[in-house]
Formats: sequence, C-alpha cells, structure tokens
Amino acid sequence: MPLSDLTEAELKMVQQCLDAAADGKFFEDWEFHTLFGVDREVVRQVAKQFPLVDEFDESEGGNDDSWLVINNTFANLLGYPHRKDAELAQWVSASKGQVEEVFRKWRG
Repeated sequence: MPLSDLTEAELKMVQQCLDAAADGKFFEDWEFHTLFGVDREVVRQVAKQFPLVDEFDESEGGNDDSWLVINNTFANLLGYPHRKDAELAQWVSASKGQVEEVFRKWRG
C-alpha cells in the first residue's frame, strides 16, 4: 500500500518513527548500516523529505531508498532488541501495537 493511502495520523506516526530511527539512541552507529541497509544520514534525508517521498520511485535522482528506509525503520524499531521502549514512547505518540498495525497496513 502506498503512503498516499495512509491517514494523516498514520503518516504522522511514520514521521515520528523515521525521526526516532535517525536521531534517537536506539541503534549504535557501528551497526546502523548493517541494520538499515543505508547509513544514518540517508534515514535523516528521508525523514526530512517525508511525506513528500515516493517510496516506489527508482528513477535516477529519485527516492529509491525511501521504501527500504521506511521498511527497515518499522522493522528495527519493532523487532530489534534495543530495550528502549520507554524512550521510543517519547518519540512516537502511538502504542507499539498501533505502530505494528500501520506497518502491516503499509506493507499490504
């Protein structure tokens, strides 16, 4: 499901998750690229451009990393054992269950 099908509240949640992944203390710098497939600055760029990204744009100069960044942000915030759920709640106003629902909805 494209981002355009998400509600305003769901888009806000995605934005909060992207910001948390990019600037929070959930993932060590030395393993960030391994977990996300891109470096932290790419996640910051997607977060900065969000929601004006086309996660399916693979054209030259397009947002070809957007899908990967959004997917891996959800996957790692939800599945990686960062043991910082209380800190995550300071970044994301939705519950972990709500974030999981939006992840499933976005993934289709």
